[in-house]
Amino acid sequence: MRIALDYRPALVNGEGIGRATRELVRAVGELVSSGSLPGVDGVDLFGWTRAGVRCEGALDLAASARLSRRRVPNALLPLVLRRGADGAFRATASHAAPAIFHHTQPARLPVKRALQTTTLYDCIYLLEDEAAAAGTGPWVEARTAERMHASAKLAAEQSDHVFAPTEYVRQDLIARLGVEPSRVTVTGLGCEHLGPAQLEDMQTRPPFVLTVARVDPRKNHLAMLAAFEAIVRDGQPFHWYVVGPDGWRSERFDAALAASPARDRVHRIRGAGEAELRGLFATCEAFLFASHAEGFGLPPLEAMSFGRPVVASNKSCLPEVLGDAFVPVDPCDVASITDGLRTVLGKPEVCREYGRLGREQAAQHSWQRAAERHVAAWLALAARG
Repeated sequence: MRIALDYRPALVNGEGIGRATRELVRAVGELVSSGSLPGVDGVDLFGWTRAGVRCEGALDLAASARLSRRRVPNALLPLVLRRGADGAFRATASHAAPAIFHHTQPARLPVKRALQTTTLYDCIYLLEDEAAAAGTGPWVEARTAERMHASAKLAAEQSDHVFAPTEYVRQDLIARLGVEPSRVTVTGLGCEHLGPAQLEDMQTRPPFVLTVARVDPRKNHLAMLAAFEAIVRDGQPFHWYVVGPDGWRSERFDAALAASPARDRVHRIRGAGEAELRGLFATCEAFLFASHAEGFGLPPLEAMSFGRPVVASNKSCLPEVLGDAFVPVDPCDVASITDGLRTVLGKPEVCREYGRLGREQAAQHSWQRAAERHVAAWLALAARG
């Protein structure tokens, strides 16, 4: 059989769903090309979007993967695709109807004559009580939350099967969206995509703590800034590199940083290529990630793959993903975040031990394993018809 996927996020989104879609397609394509999946003939990718290709590596596809690319505005896609007998299949590279169409995001494409699956990465937009308890204000703008909820609910209702990145998200989908437990499979994500750091990736920097995350209230940059200020007051020599684009209400962090006594030691990088990310991950003294809620939490796992000690939140899915290989902190307590940093900073032996544990934990999360879980679920679904 052939499998088709919505590849649009991989073309335009550098982080999150875009990263996951690129790596999943790469891993599935490699499995098919190697002959490891005798039940799968190939992968067709739907890439119709008005936006240009913005992400490096998005067009580096396995021989078994074929991309159909046309510059069509998203608003017109439903009208264009519904005119065909096969919906989105008509636009795939093989021009044949595959057995499975996988929606890589809740916003759905019109699809006919195929079984459909969808990945739902989290229900964070529904966690109003948790956001109120954190004291940060809403994590998602109200209209955005309504739209995301409507899309996710429709996706859950119209999909023959649903994938979740963690057991934490699976339970949320069951409890909050009413998805039957038998229709949700945990597939996980991988973390080896950045590869080992090369000498040319390295730059000379002062000793530093690293955070990689979009700046918004859920990611908790204000509390992390307060903890870093305490580290500076301790007389520690460290700087803090904050890598990630501006998100909703990022101006709050900008204002706090402008008024911070530690502002000269905080470095904002809004866009980093993969070479720069490799260098940052490979050379940071510690990785800090005190997020209030995640569906998976890929950045701390990426840091673990480079052998860096991780200080991260003890909430949502992070203990599930990171195991016992990190320093857990309460994201609602600045003192807890500060103590977590003090556990590792300036302590080489402690850093080495957490680095060793982190590498072992990261090795349990590979894109090949995630691809195999997806394909196993697709084959089982196709067999049931």
